[in-house]
Amino acid sequence: MGGMSSGTVLGVPLGVLLAGHTSWRATMWLVTGLGAVALVGLAVGLPEVPAEPPVPMRARLGALADRKVLPVVGLSFLGAVASLGLYTYLAPVLHSSGGVGEGQVAPYLWAWGIGGVLGSVLAGPLVDRTGRVTLLVTVIVATLVVAMGALPLLGAAAFPALVVWGAAGWAFQVPQQHRLLALRAERGTVALALNNSALYLGSAVGSALAGLALSVGLAARALPWAAAGVALVGLVLHVSAARGRAGGGGSCGVRVVGVWRAVPRA
Repeated sequence: MGGMSSGTVLGVPLGVLLAGHTSWRATMWLVTGLGAVALVGLAVGLPEVPAEPPVPMRARLGALADRKVLPVVGLSFLGAVASLGLYTYLAPVLHSSGGVGEGQVAPYLWAWGIGGVLGSVLAGPLVDRTGRVTLLVTVIVATLVVAMGALPLLGAAAFPALVVWGAAGWAFQVPQQHRLLALRAERGTVALALNNSALYLGSAVGSALAGLALSVGLAARALPWAAAGVALVGLVLHVSAARGRAGGGGSCGVRVVGVWRAVPRA
């Protein structure tokens, strides 16, 4: 999470800056060049890592039918639809809400990205200190809803909301992964892989839906409210699932704390 958020902080503003002085094609060639450098680095420097036995497709798909795993993965999907989908169209949103010109977007991108780095880095220690993972996810997603919903109201003064949005959007995936390992420790890699797939799929779906909404005439200023609504749906489902588990005999938070105390240095 820290690597992804840091790459976003550096990559997106630099890409926008390069595209502004040359063209968007130059940004694509820069990404291609960086990918080639990374490929050479992996080929030369990556050590041999013993691979675990492949997981059968039935086991991978079976995680979707798990009533404990599915709400967690579903929240990751909806959170990505809302947060990353909206971020794709941050420039027209800022232009529509506060009159921010195309050449003035970079500082706002930096604000969102810096928040993302802080959120992804600080979320892990916060999980370790509190152990209240379910409650922590609730607070983070609620913060995400408020921050995105406030964007159209702040206009050009949206820097604080962008920092909070970036922090919450990247931070909540850390306790999500912790929850999955606690719920399904015996097949944690499958659950984590499913969660990451939901994250990337949510980003693609969110971007597509936002683009479709703009193409049919929805004002860019309304996108943050639509995204906040999607995140709010995820929050309601998360709280409902947490109450259902608590009513079924023992809360998820107790089980998570038990795992955390058993392997505090793992």
